[in-house]
Amino acid sequence: MLRRSGVFALSCAALLVSACGSETASPPTGPSADAVLFGRLFDAGAGTVIERGVVVIAGERVRCAGERDACSWRDADARHDYGDALLLPGLIDLHVHARPHYIGAFVPAGVTTVRDAGNTLDNIAQMRAMPGAPRIFAAGPLIDGPDSVMTPDGPRPLDVETLGAQPSLTVASAAEADAAIAALAEHGVDWIKLYEQLPPVVFDAAVAAAARHGLPVMSDLGLVVTRGLSGADVDARQAAAAGVTTLEHIGGAALSYARLGGDPMADTLDDAHLDRIVADLAASGVAVVPTAGNTAQFFSPDSLERDGLPGAGRIAPHFEGYWSHLAGVLASPAAHARARADQRLLDALLPRLHAAGVPIGAGSDVPAAPYIVPGPALHQELEALVRAGLSPVQALQSATVVAASILGQSQLGRLDAGALADVLVVDGDPLADIRATRNVVAVWKDGAAVDLAAAWPVVEAALEAARVEAEAAGG
Repeated sequence: MLRRSGVFALSCAALLVSACGSETASPPTGPSADAVLFGRLFDAGAGTVIERGVVVIAGERVRCAGERDACSWRDADARHDYGDALLLPGLIDLHVHARPHYIGAFVPAGVTTVRDAGNTLDNIAQMRAMPGAPRIFAAGPLIDGPDSVMTPDGPRPLDVETLGAQPSLTVASAAEADAAIAALAEHGVDWIKLYEQLPPVVFDAAVAAAARHGLPVMSDLGLVVTRGLSGADVDARQAAAAGVTTLEHIGGAALSYARLGGDPMADTLDDAHLDRIVADLAASGVAVVPTAGNTAQFFSPDSLERDGLPGAGRIAPHFEGYWSHLAGVLASPAAHARARADQRLLDALLPRLHAAGVPIGAGSDVPAAPYIVPGPALHQELEALVRAGLSPVQALQSATVVAASILGQSQLGRLDAGALADVLVVDGDPLADIRATRNVVAVWKDGAAVDLAAAWPVVEAALEAARVEAEAAGG
């Protein structure tokens, strides 16, 4: 793995686009705007497109968005005409494990917000301070039981002196879970991450402790290809009943299925067992972040297209060796059979979950799977969600308005008055072909245009610096 590199600067100079002389501004009666964007506009809440759309930006916020006749601006305001391109809310990746050397690859790919699903507090602090970083909601170190795969050298109990450098914490009792969560809350985490091998009693205590601190909980309960049948004690239905906010990877579903009497490895799945799982999850109010791209790449490495991914040509060379190693591990017949079972469960559950009203959020889980490109990986996830049964509109909503709802952030994931002015402009029609989200024309974050031409060389330089540092350290 690449080691983290130092802080790098990313220029966010304004993107100069010619004003649209063909657009007639509304009478100059209201306050001035900093930017007026013209194009086709995706209404994420309604799942529809406004053909003659506009986004009026004042400071970091959207002042008005919608039909052009419904908004006003002054003749002197800076106008940017994107023609038939589609204006989307900045995308949200709900499951990443980011590092300083590639944190700059998200925003120029149109991903303006991420939820980090497990990291050191030191890494999070460093990345948040870096120019060009996306908005980061973070769990910090994950919490697992004494036999965790994350601690092969033995348990890693809470140590407040070294908490910033710890990627995971070991808890073996309700009291230890309470202490760990209290320490993380004091250090300002936004979420709590519970991992695969927590005993049920401790798991329940951890969820309750997080609730006392007002923190939502994400849980990774394992897949068939990992330890979902061999090492996990808590299944998806139990976690949902305990009150977790999100199930990552639909983790624990295979264990739930097995405990209902089914065989997750069978070629044909039992509809009654699937429907029982879906009904219980829907009744609990839990949301699911399926990381469908991971499942696809575990089952068939490099099956999701990388063509057209923004920045991929600069990023991919730095991960090819890592990806090849992962693909080799997954090539064994046993691993392939387990990954096939996960793919079959995902394909059966995801449309059922959506139909039952379970919120589905988009998350890439970079860099866990082979050939998932850090930064633009969310575009691969959108493709995988559509392959697994969501419509393109539903996939777009999973990375915008639904993702924002899961985060509890109403100012994100939408383009209407009061929202933060994060905008992704793409050529083509992703409602017809989801891969069109890759055709990035422009990105705006917090009301400022991102200089895409300057951003990608900075990303490449950071990756190269990390490679040189790793080689010098013998990594």
